[in-house]
Amino acid sequence: MAGSESKTHSFDVDRQKLGSIYAVALLRAAEKAGRADEAVGEYSEFVDQVLSRHPQFEEALASPRVSVEDKQGMLDRVLGGRVSNELLTFLKVVAQHGRLDCLREIKSAARDELNRIRNRATAVVTTAEAMSPDLADQVADRVRQMIGTEVEIEQRVDPAVIGGLVVRVGDTVYDGSVATKFSNLRREALSKTIQQLREAADKFVSGS
Repeated sequence: MAGSESKTHSFDVDRQKLGSIYAVALLRAAEKAGRADEAVGEYSEFVDQVLSRHPQFEEALASPRVSVEDKQGMLDRVLGGRVSNELLTFLKVVAQHGRLDCLREIKSAARDELNRIRNRATAVVTTAEAMSPDLADQVADRVRQMIGTEVEIEQRVDPAVIGGLVVRVGDTVYDGSVATKFSNLRREALSKTIQQLREAADKFVSGS
């Protein structure tokens, strides 16, 4: 059992490394054309809007049973005319190298590399309910003040974070959950209302 877990971990690490290699290649090509931000944004949208909504398509692209030619044909049929030629060409190159199983790792690595180039940090903000754009901007401002650099917010929703939020920047976690800064909301936690989230986020933003 332990051996199986070790192989899985090694496989995941290998995919992360490969994701980083392809992400750098994507960014280098896009940066030469002055489109690095647009390229990363388009790639992220491809993963979030296409792969996440069509898991069978993602499985087919990652499957070793599907030939490279068939995968490239699927990319043409699904994405042709809907994404930039640069993105479509990039995905076909990844397919040619048999690494369409790393698409999500590429997304994460591309975002991290772009932030490194732009000298900004990624703050992963986990809340019980999705934040409004205004609330996300306020949280970003608060985190920017805390770490002293530009920040990009990556939002995640976890119902277990009742009445609060948790911010992670790199390996550092800033806990604004009910159990710590928002303990005054403990009695109301079971209601799971939007109002709880707003009160908790407002307290985090204000730094109290």
